[in-house]
Amino acid sequence: MVVKNNGKRFVFILLVVTLIALMMGNVCAEDVNGTNVDTITPTKSINVDVNYEYANDNNNVIPDFYIYSGEDKIEYNKELVSSNRFVLTFKDNSSNGYNITALTAGYISQSQIISDSITFNLKASDAYKLGRDVTADADRLLDFKTADDILVVTTAGVTKLNGKSTEDALEAILNYGTKIKYSNVLMLRDTAVNPIDFAFIVKKGNELKAVIYENGSRSYSYLGTISENMTREQWNNYIRSIHGQNAWSFASLANGWVAGVSREVLQEAAFHGHICEGTLGGYSIVKALIKYYPPVQETLTGGGSPADVTSYKVLGVPGGSDDDAVLFFLDATIGKTSYVGIDTTATGATENMLGFIRWDAKSLSGDLIIMSFDSKKIKADFKAETGINADAGSLEELKYCTWWINKINKNPEELATFLYEFTNLTEEQYYYLMGTAKSVVHGNVSIAPVESHGLDLKYILSLNLPKATRTVPSGESGSLSDEEMKNIGFEAYNKASAIFKDELNINLGKDNVDLGIFTSAGYVYLNGKETVAVRDGLYEIAGATLYSKNLLQYHQALWKPLWFTFILRNPNSDVLYSVYLRYNPDGTWFVGELNGSNVVDIGIETLNSSAKVKAIQKTFMPDQNWNSIQSIANAWKSNPNFDQIMAFLYHNHVCPGVQPGFFITDYIQQNHPLGENESYNYIASSTYCKDDSLTYLLGVSPGMGTYFVQKLPDSDVTSTYVDGATDEGALVIWDNNLNIGRVVIVSFKWPTIDTSMYATSEAKRAAQIQAFIDLYKGINNPNVLENFVVKTSEEKWITAEQFNLLKSGSGELNTMDYIKSLDGSVTKEDLLKQLEKNNNSNTNTNTNTNTNSNSNSNVNENSHSSASSAGVSNNRNMPQSSNSNVGDSNNALDSSSADLGSDDGKSYEVSKKSPAKSINPDYMPYVVIVILIVGILVGVGYMKHRK
Repeated sequence: MVVKNNGKRFVFILLVVTLIALMMGNVCAEDVNGTNVDTITPTKSINVDVNYEYANDNNNVIPDFYIYSGEDKIEYNKELVSSNRFVLTFKDNSSNGYNITALTAGYISQSQIISDSITFNLKASDAYKLGRDVTADADRLLDFKTADDILVVTTAGVTKLNGKSTEDALEAILNYGTKIKYSNVLMLRDTAVNPIDFAFIVKKGNELKAVIYENGSRSYSYLGTISENMTREQWNNYIRSIHGQNAWSFASLANGWVAGVSREVLQEAAFHGHICEGTLGGYSIVKALIKYYPPVQETLTGGGSPADVTSYKVLGVPGGSDDDAVLFFLDATIGKTSYVGIDTTATGATENMLGFIRWDAKSLSGDLIIMSFDSKKIKADFKAETGINADAGSLEELKYCTWWINKINKNPEELATFLYEFTNLTEEQYYYLMGTAKSVVHGNVSIAPVESHGLDLKYILSLNLPKATRTVPSGESGSLSDEEMKNIGFEAYNKASAIFKDELNINLGKDNVDLGIFTSAGYVYLNGKETVAVRDGLYEIAGATLYSKNLLQYHQALWKPLWFTFILRNPNSDVLYSVYLRYNPDGTWFVGELNGSNVVDIGIETLNSSAKVKAIQKTFMPDQNWNSIQSIANAWKSNPNFDQIMAFLYHNHVCPGVQPGFFITDYIQQNHPLGENESYNYIASSTYCKDDSLTYLLGVSPGMGTYFVQKLPDSDVTSTYVDGATDEGALVIWDNNLNIGRVVIVSFKWPTIDTSMYATSEAKRAAQIQAFIDLYKGINNPNVLENFVVKTSEEKWITAEQFNLLKSGSGELNTMDYIKSLDGSVTKEDLLKQLEKNNNSNTNTNTNTNTNSNSNSNVNENSHSSASSAGVSNNRNMPQSSNSNVGDSNNALDSSSADLGSDDGKSYEVSKKSPAKSINPDYMPYVVIVILIVGILVGVGYMKHRK
């Protein structure tokens, strides 16, 4: 009996010890099935050391691991022993051996065969090295630890280094270990072919100082003040030091930031390219619009947020920066067919005039509100208050923007003007303005396809519509501090973490490569307060960032709810375990639930069940955002490229329709590269989701005066160049110096993708999206039966007059027909000869009044352009410099007091230019001679070798 009792005690003690050991270990998030390492199967423990190329990253990031045996992914427990040492424990039930991979954002993953002790020496990616090196150098020069605050502005992200996007550079900046806030890193919207620039700005008391690195260089171009209070000589030194096109971007964003502009506005300004009166005016207009004409919403029922009954449609005049601001804040983008804009100034509209249709799709009627900001009056008020002429130069423009910011921080809608307020807009009138590609037929209504006419003010005023009634504004309740906003991020993560632990026994952990945090934070407002700081909280607690593609911020309109979705993926599975949360204005939380569970799979198998999808939208994700969340989540599972992720987020969801924009952008950049002084302009004829990816990736937008929208009937865009294709629009490559350009028609044919294996439209759509992601990444997908086709046709040289006609709707012809009617035999030389003949009497008559011709040969003369003199509205090219490195602003300055960066007070619309890829024709004879000589020498060498 004693033996038996001792045996029982031994077994009992062994079980208790084993249980305690298991409880001490952390179940890694790779354990997506919630299965612990058991006590029956033998276990294996290994020591893993991870060393980073940048040693102090061991203190800032935590690596993740994959363990495989053959094709089987192994679950494991991870215990942190020291800053770079881990003990991994897993079930040892395979005779095939094990392979382990170490992963960290910004570093190149490494794999090894498992032994008792393993060391990884991870190497940083090229982009990470660049970001880390310039950050360290900026710290050396600016001494971050003594700064009150730090701002970083960069073109890194979509821009490419050695053929790869550069989001790792931003990850490196955040990992540097300074007090750079997550929300204080601004990524400028830029194209893949543009230079990689960085600006580090520090605020120390009243001092605002910057160091700027350009074109992927680790040597700075400029070090010195960037404050609006600098002298004219200092400004000129700054302009001469910056070789690229982002001088105004850096200066305007830095001074707006220090002036306390809303971070929501900073975010939009980074999208647009800079801060100016148009950016601020657009924000004012939106705030006034939604105050007096807010979205009409359903009565709240159940657990969901009220759905919008109305939607905003925008009628714009491209060229004013306010167009970009409005599209951004209302989420009324071109790709959602919510914006049309051509040059309608001939009808009485102005460039900073905007029309808003608050359309009720149920009653088929709407309000039509036309707004603006009175630039002339506002500048007069500014001068009366400060004595400063806003049009006198760039420094004055910076002070003017600061004045604007102080005004709108107190009363956002103060500087907006309501010009006309109409109601009872009919369906026929709506489609005349917005256009329709197809016939609209229902009941007794039959509307034929019609091209959009945009903000045709003459037509609108002829309708004699009755006056609309404003809504009485409701008071905004309370305002949370930034710290309280950060705590919402902490609380969201902790709630989700507890749910995963409780239901699946999974610990999320920090820097988890398979955890995606999806949120509306940063775009939506909560009780009248911006929610950007919520992202700071999520970053601090989870280590997730946009640049690691683990913190994905969905583009949403300002009034939408503040929601979070935490998603776990498994590389070998289509399962996407999700937790959905919403933070309510009263401080309570909604937690999604389905059949008693707070964790729900939203992967493709779920999409293939109509009943489950319907149930999810009722109790789990009841906020009308199911399609947005599940579509991006199922795309994110496949780890799409960064530029795709950014376009998906801007568009607010993934669909087959957004995909052509990626392929069209690539085709344009490869087949129609920009030369010196050239810029892209696009005129959309067939508008749908792909216009959002074009906007984001081609570097064009209505607010920059480079994206025009004239929707045409389907019959007018059926391609005659590619069977089965659509003529999507017209691309104009405009030479801003020569004042001529060339135009082509862009056609796209859809690929054929087999989705017959799925039953529901949502599952079929997800399969199509996966095929598109694979196509873009160059991965073979067996479901692609026939590839897509992109083609450009009808290349013609055009004058400024012809370009202006294209921008205004092409007169009696539509865009496509007008281009086809142009004379294709006209050459570039023909146009230059004609211009020379026409302009002989006008040479050098339009110089910038702020320019001192003796100060510098790089003075920006006539940098802005108008409809009559150039093809790009309000286009600002900052002076280019041949100096390699001017350096500190305390160096000897030019004696001139002229403002080298100023113009006549127009908006600063920056042309996005890719590096010239063509060979100068003047050098071609020499190139040919060199090639012939090399060929002869190689031939002689080869003959000698043969002998």
